[in-house]
Parts: sequence; structure tokens; C-alpha cells
Amino acid sequence: MIRLILKLIVTLLLIILPFLGGSLIGGYTPYTEGNSMTTFVAVYSVLTIIIGAILFFLTSRFKNHFLQPVQPGSILFFIGLVMLGIAGLAAPPDLSIKMLEYPEREHCRYIILYIGAVLFSVYFIQLFRYNLLALKPHAKWLMIVLFLISSLELFWEFLHHYNYPESLKTWIDNGNKAEDFSQHYDNDTIGSIGTIGRFAIYLLILWLSVRLYQIKRVNLWNPILSTFFGLLGILSSISMFLHFSYKIETPKELGFLIIFFIPGVPFLILYWIGVAMLTKKLFLKPEISKNE
Repeated sequence: MIRLILKLIVTLLLIILPFLGGSLIGGYTPYTEGNSMTTFVAVYSVLTIIIGAILFFLTSRFKNHFLQPVQPGSILFFIGLVMLGIAGLAAPPDLSIKMLEYPEREHCRYIILYIGAVLFSVYFIQLFRYNLLALKPHAKWLMIVLFLISSLELFWEFLHHYNYPESLKTWIDNGNKAEDFSQHYDNDTIGSIGTIGRFAIYLLILWLSVRLYQIKRVNLWNPILSTFFGLLGILSSISMFLHFSYKIETPKELGFLIIFFIPGVPFLILYWIGVAMLTKKLFLKPEISKNE
């Protein structure tokens, strides 16, 4: 019973780690007047190194308490550290003309997210290369298609938003109004492409979590959590696609679905999958662990 309680406490703490860490470095956010980008990056980097070093020590020193190979779960765990950085910015993107005074803030945001996209890609490439999900050929190729759609859209989207400040400056230099730029730059076509990527990544995440449970890599709580948020994400993708492509508005009661269109949400769910993988054998008795 004590082991179970300890495992529950550790799992819950890890689930909210990006938010805890984000609140810890939020005081250094460059969105607060007087704070420098250099200080934020330094604090964020140090915290990431400390957490990463702790993970490396634990998975090496207490190897028998973790499912092997431990690397896939660790990669997803580091996606959580990406989300820690986004939470630490403690502000949404500044799409006003003030962005031109501090373009580095938006550059930083999308560099962090770009790192998340790289980790996402590395994780799935490993899965496919070593067939760690033990999928049949047709299922494996279908998952590869979903992965390619998701990863290509993420890389394109983050690059698109990284270039927002420079594109805004060019727009203004050409004599256009700053307030008209957002609708021009993030038009309906751009939005529709984004919905396709979101639909693919949520479907991929849902499938991944269920499959990991089937092959006994995660406990039941994770596919339940992932399925719940994954279905909401799929519903969000469909509603946003109808909005961008056909101007069909989402009912006000479902307005909260727009949250799931934020690119960081799929990363957060992937992080939770990593937590589930790393805590699968945590605090289990040795004899139970050997028989799993």
C-alpha cells in the first residue's frame, strides 16, 4: 500500500511538473518589463539541465525499477521540459505592433516548440525503426503516414510563426496597416492546414497510448487520460476545419475546444505518456518487476 501511495504521489507530481517548473521560472519571463531574454534562457537552461541530470541518474542508478529500453520514455519526458519553457514564458504570443520591439520573445517561443517537434520526430522514428510497438506492416505504415503529416505540419507551422515579426515589419514597410496583418498572415488556408496537422497528431497520440497499454508499457490511467484529451483534440480539429474552410461557427457551449488547437497541448499529452512509461515499474517489488 505504501509503495502504491508513493507511486501515485510521484506520478501526480510528474504530471504537473511542466506547470510547477513554469511557475518557478515565470518570474523571469521576458514578457515582463525589465526582464531580459538572456536571464530567462539561462534560468530555463539550468533548470532543464538539473531535471535532465536527475532523470539520467535515476534511470541509470536504479535501472531495474524502469521498463527497458528507457530511452523512448525519456525522450517524451523531455518534451515536458519543452512545455515547462512555454509555461515559463507566462504569456501568449504578442501579435501587436509591439512585437517589433521585442521580436526575440516570439523567436524564443518557437525555437522551444521547434525543439519539441524534433523530439517528437526522434521518438517516432525510433518506434518505427525498431518496431517497438510490435505493429503489423499495414498498421505500421498507417501510423507512419499520420506521423509524417503531423511532423511536417509542426515544422512548417513553427517556422511560419517564427517569421511573424519579420513578415509584420515587411507588411508595414509596404504601407499596410498593422491591424490587418494577422488576418492576412494567418488566413483561412493557413488555419485549414493547421487543422489537418492537429487531427493527425491527436489521432496518432490516441493510437500510441492505447497500443502502449496493449503491450504493457503503460498503466490504464494513461490511455484513459490520452483518449479523453485526444478525442477533444480531434473534435477541436474538426470544428476549426469547419470554421476555416466553410465558415461554420462552433456552438458557444463548445468554445473551450479552441484550447486544444494550441500546439503545446499535444506535446503535453505526449509528455504524460512518457511519465506513464517511466513510472510503469516504479516502486514495484523486485519479484513482480521480473515477471512483467
